[in-house]
Amino acid sequence: MAQSSKGREGLPGRRVGGGTRGECSFGDKKLIALIPESNLLLTTSPKPNLFIYLPPTTTPKTLEFVLQDEQENIMYEKSFTTNKYPGIVSMSLLDQSSLPQLAVGKKYRWFFSMICNPDKRENDISVDGWISRVKLEPNIAQELESATSTEQVSIYANLGIWQDALVKLATLRHQNPRDPQLTAKWLQVLQALKLEVIAQEGIVDANLNEISSAVR
Repeated sequence: MAQSSKGREGLPGRRVGGGTRGECSFGDKKLIALIPESNLLLTTSPKPNLFIYLPPTTTPKTLEFVLQDEQENIMYEKSFTTNKYPGIVSMSLLDQSSLPQLAVGKKYRWFFSMICNPDKRENDISVDGWISRVKLEPNIAQELESATSTEQVSIYANLGIWQDALVKLATLRHQNPRDPQLTAKWLQVLQALKLEVIAQEGIVDANLNEISSAVR
């Protein structure tokens, strides 16, 4: 059964990027990954999404995503360009059919960087963390099947499976953008993650244009 993330020891990682550096100028805003303070994001999905808050920049920037297995082997690399407008984007981590699914019980480390100057990679603004796929016990799966969509969000959140809670809730908000109850629920979830600083930021279409990708 999936266990709650409460009380779980933290893993190395950084969910909030550093401040303005060189060509990356976004005032008091920061690059933020929507993950728990433990830096471990749980999911039931074999091909999950990662939610990232992209701060405003004066010019479009290159973004880089890297996924490693537990032995630090690079499984996947991808580079994007993005526009200069801010918002929370839902990025598919594993959107190529040739890439193996996440294995249940394994931990994978990811790195997401905004490249401020390609010639000075030490100036990158980066966030990184871990993601692990879990398997639900039959009674939990049955409870989810009979629950409403908003109830499913609460079930996932109570189990500490934040990735699934965020995906479900973001989908509902996209379908019903003016629903005040969903807006309140989104605030509640981000408060639980201690990320209320970006609770009022919009969820935007992933305006990410692929430059290159590689499966290892």
